[in-house]
Amino acid sequence: FRERWRPFCPSMLDTVGPQMLGTDHPAPFMTFTFEVAPGWKERVPEVVHEDGTARAQVLRREFNPRYYDLMAELEKLTGNGVVLNTSLNRRGEPMICSPTDALNMFFGSDLQYLIM
Repeated sequence: FRERWRPFCPSMLDTVGPQMLGTDHPAPFMTFTFEVAPGWKERVPEVVHEDGTARAQVLRREFNPRYYDLMAELEKLTGNGVVLNTSLNRRGEPMICSPTDALNMFFGSDLQYLIM
């Protein structure tokens, strides 16, 4: 269950950010909210808030080359350089910050798999 006011967030390549968000503002940590361009609202509605904004993570290769390369391959395969992203935590609890936190969250949830 996820409330409508807690939307999922997009994680995207830095080549997609200007198209989808209309800016090349750096946003590596999902801490900024941006207005989503009209065509993208229909293309990736799962990551657009009711008010037409998104709390985006914009990837730059120099900061996270493995994730960036994975996203670049996904874009080659699907034509879409955007994925749904969210923080790892249960409702009402802080974000996971360590392997121990991850295991505690996993064993206290209904999740079937945890890959670290």
